[in-house]
Amino acid sequence: MTPTIDGLLASDILDGIRTRPLQELRELRTSCAGVESDVSMVRRLTQGRLDIVIHEARRRSGDDVAGLLFDLPDILADDANPARTPGARPDVRVGFPGEVGGVLVDRLEAIASPTVLSGVQHLEQGQLDELFGRISDFEQDLSRTRRALHERIDAIQSEIGRRYRDGEASVDAVLGAEGS
Repeated sequence: MTPTIDGLLASDILDGIRTRPLQELRELRTSCAGVESDVSMVRRLTQGRLDIVIHEARRRSGDDVAGLLFDLPDILADDANPARTPGARPDVRVGFPGEVGGVLVDRLEAIASPTVLSGVQHLEQGQLDELFGRISDFEQDLSRTRRALHERIDAIQSEIGRRYRDGEASVDAVLGAEGS
């Protein structure tokens, strides 16, 4: 069964955490981490689309005289790799989203499809403002979801760590189970 965001964010998801089997906690942690990875990927896509809209707004306001298309490589550049040769392709690694990521990408596409973004310079100011608001709201929702997933991952990891510290779980038991 594929985990859902709503299921993982349910208020009772951590109820009974101290009495759940260790394997169940590991599976829950893995599910949370997988969904968090999808949410993070879609959040980065959302931020890129938001950057395009912001840049168009700046261009219109006269804060930036260069055209959107001319600056697009800079908008989407990966500044994390200063050793990269100027003009060379950035090293982009995008994991294939899981089922949750696919659903989130579909939601993003409904808000700001590449077709809409490719014509962003033709939008009326009100339409641009509305697009900015919708993308921004979606990004904030993703950020809240990501934080909540991290809280759950941290709580689960803390409980697993406690069990090892308190002697309720042992590495030998894990290694024995893997060797079977």
